[in-house]
Amino acid sequence: MAIVKMSNFSLFAFDSERENLLHELQKFEYVHFTNLDEDETLKNEGLKNVKVPESMVAVDEEIAKVKYAIDLLSKYYIKDTGIKAMQKGKESFNFIELEERGSSIDYTPLYNQLRELNTKKEALSQETSKINTSIDELRPWVKLNTSIKNLNSFEQVEVNMGTIPKKLREKLQNDLLGTQYTYFEVISEDKDNLYILVLSSKSESEMVMEILRNSSFSKSKLNIEGKPAEEISELDKRINAIENEAKGYEQEIAGLSSDLPKLEVVYDYLMNQKLRIASSENFLMTESVNVIMGYIPSKMVEEFTDTVKKALNNVYYLQVNEVDKDDPNVPILLENSKFAQAFESLTSMYSLPKYNEIDPTPFLAPFYLIFFGMMLADIGYGLALLIGTIVALKFFNLSESQKNFIRFFHYLSYPTIVWGLIYGSFLGGIIPMPALINPSTEYFNILIISIVFGIFHLYFGLGLKAYLYIKEKKYLDALFDVGFWYMALTGGIGFLVSSFVALPDIIKNVSLVVMIAGMAGIVATGGRESKSIAGKAVGGLYSLYGISSYVGDFVSYSRLMALGLSGGFIGGAINMIAGMLFDSGIVGIIAGVVVFIGGQFFNIFLSALGAYVHSIRLIFVEFFGKFYEGGGKPFNLFRSEPKYINLK
Repeated sequence: MAIVKMSNFSLFAFDSERENLLHELQKFEYVHFTNLDEDETLKNEGLKNVKVPESMVAVDEEIAKVKYAIDLLSKYYIKDTGIKAMQKGKESFNFIELEERGSSIDYTPLYNQLRELNTKKEALSQETSKINTSIDELRPWVKLNTSIKNLNSFEQVEVNMGTIPKKLREKLQNDLLGTQYTYFEVISEDKDNLYILVLSSKSESEMVMEILRNSSFSKSKLNIEGKPAEEISELDKRINAIENEAKGYEQEIAGLSSDLPKLEVVYDYLMNQKLRIASSENFLMTESVNVIMGYIPSKMVEEFTDTVKKALNNVYYLQVNEVDKDDPNVPILLENSKFAQAFESLTSMYSLPKYNEIDPTPFLAPFYLIFFGMMLADIGYGLALLIGTIVALKFFNLSESQKNFIRFFHYLSYPTIVWGLIYGSFLGGIIPMPALINPSTEYFNILIISIVFGIFHLYFGLGLKAYLYIKEKKYLDALFDVGFWYMALTGGIGFLVSSFVALPDIIKNVSLVVMIAGMAGIVATGGRESKSIAGKAVGGLYSLYGISSYVGDFVSYSRLMALGLSGGFIGGAINMIAGMLFDSGIVGIIAGVVVFIGGQFFNIFLSALGAYVHSIRLIFVEFFGKFYEGGGKPFNLFRSEPKYINLK
């Protein structure tokens, strides 16, 4: 249960062997490359960047083709949903199986066929859009009961069709009164405009056009010969014909959707191939030799050496060294028990540890369990989590990350049940149960328990800080930064308790002495980094001021009581409302059942969310703040994260 010990390596290999080397290293998986492009020292020695092979472009093109086919077929592929989908899960392969399967699938004919079918379908869609645009242009003229050809056949008549703003209707009508041989008709109107037909003799055409321009006339051009209504009817028929044709193409595409799983395998295979090629960007080279550096787990050095040897036929130079524990560039890989692995996501959420720190995951896990359980604290809710996670782990085909997520809540179900037994709570009190601590009357005792947990939690964090100092043989730092704080806090707590509780005077007096001694030690050593006496004094006093933050930290743990009580009271209120509805006949019983089930589901979600968030806060802010800095860089496995499959 710790950070995996790392070794760094320097490898010199002929450029001609790079492809085979990377292929074998990807099988090995546990290699993290250093980006040498950022190493100016090596560049100054005449080394140059490795050019990404042209095959990179080809792979990108292949990936684009496969993604196109996947996106298209996904619209028609009938996938399992719900529980059945979770049972089935993603198809699982190891890396060798993925390579064999992915390389054996010839998807090019399928892609070409899909491309052709979809291109034809899209062309029909574009035609439909154009037709709809034409219909929209014709629709305002549908009441025009004559053909456009006939209107345009008049020799002595000027025909104007178009729109004017509705607000100018009266103006136009008045202006046209001054004409003798002009006919004006409103064919239709919409929100803002009038669609008008104006017929005028050739002799008046210029005057009429001037009148129309003064009324903001916009001429419409209808590229048809028949009646608008008849043209619309013909266009509708064409749309129906297009839709039937498009459906035929869709059916052909849907008939090919059974090949979607094969394409998904190919996609994940190609993404690994792309990663393999792209990794060359991390290397430098001479005219013919690649310079490769990176990190591997120390326990896998022998396996790594054998892999390199196999790939390069003994023609290479390899040097492997243990890393400096204070090197900030060492990538971090965590190795924990199955139990602790479920909580690694919390550590990653905050920040991975640096290489010279400790992995906090095994230490945060027990506290997180206690805090979450205390805040959710219901037997029924715990049983729901327990049963749900057991079913998911036993019957669903999950990836390893999904399993860890489910295990996380599985482990949380146990303290939830235990604290539910302590509080005597089952679905908000729907079933009366004996309680070791009655939350409705003994809330002060729960508050005391919460604070005690908080004190122990913070003391444990300080203890881990002392452990790190002692590990580095900084014994005085352990005394100054931890020992004196233990004295000040313990003495202060003892003095405060003895002031309110009848305890022997010796306890109060000893506590006071210990507290003062601890405070004096903090003041004397807190500013030791400063060179001046004044700086040391100010630094020491500022360090002592930090005791106020501890008071705030202790108070923060009261949320363990607050959230536990609030969830129970909300559950009780839901039961009360449901009980009142049960007394209202058959309709009330049905409503009561709905309120009870819906309300309890809502409460478990809300309470679990609150417990999840606030437990994290207590860990990150109060606990980590005492010993943990973080900031480590993750170890990047030489594998692409699969999108469609489970990679074993």
